[in-house]
Amino acid sequence: MEKKQAQSLASQRLRQRDIAQAANVSISTVSRVLSNVDGISQHVRERVLKAAASLGYQPTDEKLHSIHLFTDIKLADSPFYHNIMAGIEAECRRHDIALHYMVVERGPDSRAHVLEKIMQHTTDGLVFVAQDDRELLEQALTYNFRIVLVNAEHEGLPIDTVLPDNQVGPLLAMRHMIKHGHRSILHVTSLKRITLRRRYDAYRAALAEAGIVYDPRLVLALDEPFNMASAYERLKSLLAEPHSFSTHFPSFTAVFCANDLSAMGVARALQEADLRIPQDISLVGYDDLPMAEFMSPPLTTVRVDCQALGTFAIQRLIERAAHPDSIPIRVELFSRLIERQSVARRPD
Repeated sequence: MEKKQAQSLASQRLRQRDIAQAANVSISTVSRVLSNVDGISQHVRERVLKAAASLGYQPTDEKLHSIHLFTDIKLADSPFYHNIMAGIEAECRRHDIALHYMVVERGPDSRAHVLEKIMQHTTDGLVFVAQDDRELLEQALTYNFRIVLVNAEHEGLPIDTVLPDNQVGPLLAMRHMIKHGHRSILHVTSLKRITLRRRYDAYRAALAEAGIVYDPRLVLALDEPFNMASAYERLKSLLAEPHSFSTHFPSFTAVFCANDLSAMGVARALQEADLRIPQDISLVGYDDLPMAEFMSPPLTTVRVDCQALGTFAIQRLIERAAHPDSIPIRVELFSRLIERQSVARRPD
């Protein structure tokens, strides 16, 4: 046993010597950086971590003690993301992991700020929620951190990813409306986010499956923020000008919204225009937020288990710590249709 321990220490010492030479620092500095000890300048820490990553260094401590969670400031008030955070917090408590929040903005300036924050703090893992900045993730990966991405995706990026199913769920929603005779279905979405673009792709796939010709005029793509207010204001302004609306939009009998918040805004705009749900216009949302069943009428929607997204994210970080050489995986959580009273057969 003592011989094996001595060999392990010698091997570790040799690896740290290689890193020290590559980074042009002392072995003690390498040891302090790899042990997440404070008091090392950001510049030196960055140099050591880059050298370690280039030599294939992997941390030997399998226990997660502290992780940092990064989320977009625009999502801070979203009930959907609150539920994801609840799952993350609960799983961290269960495993006695300290959780540190960092709310950030999007853009190149923010990217540099996030990377600076990462380098300034000791951490055993990073969780990025709804992070669409591919370059930020690529740069974070170069430092050899354990990383899990939640509710976003980047094709070809070697990173563990946990997200809801964004293909079958929309297909279920669309098939439900088509089964009720609807063939002219307005899709309210934002094409700024990758996950919402996947739901848009599924919207088109459902139309093709039913032999319905896709009409781009039936896609109401909103800018960020994509929420209740933006959906309400946009549809309200269109409905207030019947001539302009009929010129730019074909008539529709149903609306599929890419999330519940936009569905709530759409419902208000329709009702203020004296259009009844579902007698005149059927409406389907996505996410099944708690308030969806309390709408009038209760909203038919697709249920996403948000808390499970957060739970699986932490579990994957724990697995990554135990098996650092394992292949990055993609976990998609099943979504299911929740039928309530906002869909009726197409009016004649």
